Amino acid sequence: MCRNILTVGFLFAFLLFYSQQYTVQFFNTDNGLPQNSVKDIIKDKYGFIWLTTENGIVRYDGLNFFVHKKFPLNSQRFTYFYGDADKDSIFTAVDDGKTVLIHQKIPKVIKSIKRCPTIIVRENINYHLCISNYSYSPSPGVYFFMDFKKGRYFITQNSFVYEDFLSKSQVKLDVKPLFKNDPNAFTIGDILFYIDRNAKKVKKIEEGKITGSYDLPIVADVRSKIFWNRTNGQGFVLNNNILYRCIYNNGTLKLSKLIRLDHIDESNLMCIYYDEKYKKLYLGSSTDGLKIVSLTDFTSSKKNIPKSSAVFYAIQPYNDSCVINPAGEIYNRYGLVKSKNFDKSISYFLNFDRQGNIVTRREQTLFVYSKKSDFTDFQSISTGEDTLNDFFFANGKYYVLAVKQKKGNTEFTGTLSIYENWPFKSLKKKYLFANEPTKMVLTEAGDILVGTIKGLYKISVNHNKIYSLNGKNELSVRDIVLTADGNIWVTTLGKGFYLLRNNRLIKLPGDSEGNLLSPHTLMEDPNGYFWIPTNNGLYKIRESILLKYLQNRNFKLNYYRYSKEAGFSTNEFNGGSNINSNKLKNGDFVLPSLSGLVFFNPLKVKSYYPEAMYIERVLVDDKERLFTDVLKLSQENRRVELFIDIPYYANPDNIVIEAKLEDDGTNKWLSVGKDRKFLLNNLGHGTHFLIVRMLVSDKQEYVFKKIKIIIPPFFYQTLWFKLLIVFIFLLLLYVSVRWRTSFHKKKNRELEEIIRLRTKTLSETVENLEITQIKLGKEIEQQKKLIGTITHDITTPLKFIALTSKEALDYDEKNAYRTERILNSIYKSSNQLYNFTKTLKEYADIYNEYRSDETELYSFCDLVQEKKILFDEIAANHNTTIVNNVDEKLMVKISKNILAVIIHNLMDNSVKYTRNGTIIITGADEPETVILEITDTGIGMDDHKIEYYTKLQENIENEKLLLQKYGMGLHLILQLLQMLESKIIIRRNENKGTSFQLIIKKSKK
Repeated sequence: MCRNILTVGFLFAFLLFYSQQYTVQFFNTDNGLPQNSVKDIIKDKYGFIWLTTENGIVRYDGLNFFVHKKFPLNSQRFTYFYGDADKDSIFTAVDDGKTVLIHQKIPKVIKSIKRCPTIIVRENINYHLCISNYSYSPSPGVYFFMDFKKGRYFITQNSFVYEDFLSKSQVKLDVKPLFKNDPNAFTIGDILFYIDRNAKKVKKIEEGKITGSYDLPIVADVRSKIFWNRTNGQGFVLNNNILYRCIYNNGTLKLSKLIRLDHIDESNLMCIYYDEKYKKLYLGSSTDGLKIVSLTDFTSSKKNIPKSSAVFYAIQPYNDSCVINPAGEIYNRYGLVKSKNFDKSISYFLNFDRQGNIVTRREQTLFVYSKKSDFTDFQSISTGEDTLNDFFFANGKYYVLAVKQKKGNTEFTGTLSIYENWPFKSLKKKYLFANEPTKMVLTEAGDILVGTIKGLYKISVNHNKIYSLNGKNELSVRDIVLTADGNIWVTTLGKGFYLLRNNRLIKLPGDSEGNLLSPHTLMEDPNGYFWIPTNNGLYKIRESILLKYLQNRNFKLNYYRYSKEAGFSTNEFNGGSNINSNKLKNGDFVLPSLSGLVFFNPLKVKSYYPEAMYIERVLVDDKERLFTDVLKLSQENRRVELFIDIPYYANPDNIVIEAKLEDDGTNKWLSVGKDRKFLLNNLGHGTHFLIVRMLVSDKQEYVFKKIKIIIPPFFYQTLWFKLLIVFIFLLLLYVSVRWRTSFHKKKNRELEEIIRLRTKTLSETVENLEITQIKLGKEIEQQKKLIGTITHDITTPLKFIALTSKEALDYDEKNAYRTERILNSIYKSSNQLYNFTKTLKEYADIYNEYRSDETELYSFCDLVQEKKILFDEIAANHNTTIVNNVDEKLMVKISKNILAVIIHNLMDNSVKYTRNGTIIITGADEPETVILEITDTGIGMDDHKIEYYTKLQENIENEKLLLQKYGMGLHLILQLLQMLESKIIIRRNENKGTSFQLIIKKSKK
C-alpha cells in the first residue's frame, strides 16, 4: 500500500471565486492520487472517503491518501462502489469478475457474492448493475438492472420492467427507458425516480407503479446532467454550471442550490459526493483527478476591480449589513456597495460623533462628514499640535485621546482630555502620559483605562489620579475590550492578551504556534465565544474555558483556528486602528485584513472537531502491520511508528492529539504531530499501556483510546532466568563460602599442624634444652665433684712428693737404703699422679667428643675386635686369651667414641688383673638395648669395690668420688654410661674373676 502524506497549506492549491465564496483543492498524480481518473466516491461508516481509480482504490482521511493497488488481481482498474456503507459492506468489482470488499477500513479480494451480483443473465441477455450515473462500458446495446427490497427493475433499449421477488410477476412501465444510452432513472436513498423529459416532470416509482409526480423542469432539462449514487443515497443536477442537490423528504422531491461551479468541465465530471457535515463537495473527474470544493462560512469582501487595494484597517458600521471605511467605501459581505469618496483621510482612524456624523482624520486635521447631507458635506477642524487617536461620548462629555510629538525626536507623548461639548471645547480635565497612547475605555465604575505603547493605566476621575497597572513590565496595548459579564480583556503587541481583575493583569496562555502573542482585538458573540484575529489566522475559544484556566493553571487551553481555506483571502488580519472590528445588527462580525473585509455570522460558523480515531496501523522497521487494541513488538525492533487515523476534513491545525505511557513515571501528555504519528522509543520488555486522547469539542472534551503494548523479554530477562541466575549466584556464593571456609579450615589445620609441629619441636627443643641443662648441671656438678676430688686426691701425692723431696734434702748423709726408699716413694707417687691425670684427660676428651658426636650405624663386633687386637699382645705376655664372641650381624648406632673408651677401660682392667686366664667378650641384641658382657678369670674385684661402684652408679650425682682409693677407670665408665643413659652390672664369678655386664640403650638421647 502506497501512502501519500499531504500537508495542508503547502500542497493544497486554493482557488477562490468571490461570487460564490468557496475554495477548491485539486488532487492528481502530482499530490497523492495513483491515477487521474476518479470513477466513484463514497464515505464509509467510519468517516473515511473512498475513491475508485484505474490504478487502485484510495482511502482519504482529509490529510493523507492511502493507495491500495497490490491486490492479487489481473487488473487494478476499479469502477463503482455498491453495497451498504452503514453495514460496513462496500463492494467494488474489477474487469475479471472478482470482487473487492471494504470492511473495517480494509479492502480485500473475496469471491463474488451471489446476493450482490453485478451482472445478471436473463434470457441470454447480460444485465449490468445500475448503481450510479456511471455505468461500466456505457455503449449501445448495454442493459441494466436495479435491485430494491421487494423487486428488481430491468432496463433495456425499449422496455422498463419490474419483477417482484416473491411472486415473480412482472410489470412493464410505459416510459422511455434510456436517454443517450443512460437510464432515465435515478435514486435518492431507496426511492426510484423517472425523468419524463417530454412532460418536464420527475415521477416517483414504487414497486413498478408511478406514485408521484414533481414539477422540476431543471431536472428534466436535456442540458442537465444527473449525478446520483445509490450507495451513498445522494443525487445532484448540474445545469448551466449551477449544481443543485436533489432532496427527498416527507414525500416531496425538491432541488437545493448548492453552488455555481465555474471552470468545471462537465464532460469529464464522473461522480459527486457531498459531505454535509463539513460542507464539502467531492468531484471525481475522468481526466483531472479529484476536486474538493469547500463551501465557506466566511466571506471575503472587496472591490471587484483588478489591482485595486484590498487592505483595510479602521471600519465602522454603516447600516445593519454594511460597513464603511475612512475612504467612504461601503461594503457588505458580497463586495463594494457604493462609495462616499472620503479621499482625504488616513486608514487608521474612523468614528462617529454624538450626532452620527462621520469623523475622519489626516495629520492634525479632522474631517466631519455631515449625516444630514448623506455624508457629502464636511467641515475640517484643526487640533493644533495634537494628533487625535480616538474619542467617545459618555456621561454628557467627550473623552479625547491624542498624541503629540516630542521636539527633536520621533517619540510621542499623550493626553486624555475631557470636554464639555463638540468640537472639543470647554476643557474640564487633562491627563498627561509620557508615552504614546493607543486605546481608552470607560469602565462601569467610572474609571478610564488608557493603554499606551509601554503600559496600561487607570485614571480615577473622582480622585484625579493615574495608576499604573502593569508595574515594571512594559506592555504595548493594542485594544481594551469590556465583555458582557463585566470582565476587561487587554490585547498587546508581542505579549499575548490579559484579563484585568482587581487592578491586576493576568496573562492567558497562547496557541502552540505563537500567533496569539499579537492579537489585534477580541470579539464576544452571544454564545460566549471569543473571536480573536491575529496576523496568522482567526482564533476562537469559549470565555468560560479561559476563566476555568484561571481557576486551575494546569488546565490546558486549546484554541480553534480558522485559516484562509475557511473563506479568507489571507490569514493576516489588521489592527492598530481606533477600532479593529465591527458587530452588525444582522449578526455579522466584520474584520479588516490585508486582503478584504471578512464577514461572518459567528452563530452560523461551525467548529469542526474529529469524532473518532483509529489506532490500528503501526510501522515496524519500515514494514506496516495491522493490529487491534493489542500491539505485540520485539525488543529487536529499531523504529516503531504508531499511526493515528482520523477522518477529519477541516483545518488540521485544530486536531489536538496527545499521548502518554502509563508507566513512564512522568504522567505527561506528549503532543502528537500533524503527521499523526507517535514514535515508540526505548520501551523495555513487559506490558505497557499507551493512552491517546483527542480533543472533540469547544468545551475541551476528549475521547480516549488505550493501547496495550506487549514486548516479550529475552530469555535472560525472564523471571525464571533471573531466579535461575539468583539461584546459581546463591549456589556459587554458597560453594564459594564453603570452599573459602574449607580453605580457611584447611589453612587453619595446616597452620595448627605447623604450630603443633613447631610447638612440638619447640617443646622438644625446650625439653632437650632442659635435659641438656640438667645434663650440663649434672656434668658441672660432677666436674665440681671431680675437681674437688682431684684437688683433694692430687694434694696428697704432691704433698708426699714434696715432703719426701724435702726429707732427702734435709739429710746430708747419703744412705743408699734411704735414698732408694725416697726415690721409690717419689716414683710411685708420680706414677700414680701420671696415671690419674692421663685418665682425667681421656675423660675430658671423650666428653667433648660426645657433645658433637653424630654416630652412624656400625658393626659392634668390629669395634670389639679392634680393641681385642689392641690388647692381644699384652694379654699374651700374661698368658691370657681374649675371645670375641659378639654377633657379627649386630649393628648399633651408639656413640662409637664413648663405647670404645668404655670397652677399652674394661678390657684394660681385665687384662691387667688376669694372669694365665681367659677374657670372654659377648654381645646380644635386645629390642631397645645392646647387652655387652666382659668376663675374665682374673683376681676378681672385692665386694667392697663392687658395692661402692653399685651405689655410686645409683647415686652418682651425689656420691663423692674416691678416685685416689679406687682409681679413675670405673669412675670414668660410670660417667660415660650415665651420658648414654646406660648402666653396668658388676658381679664376681663363682670360680674366680669378675663379670662386667653393660646394658646400653640403642639410641642416643
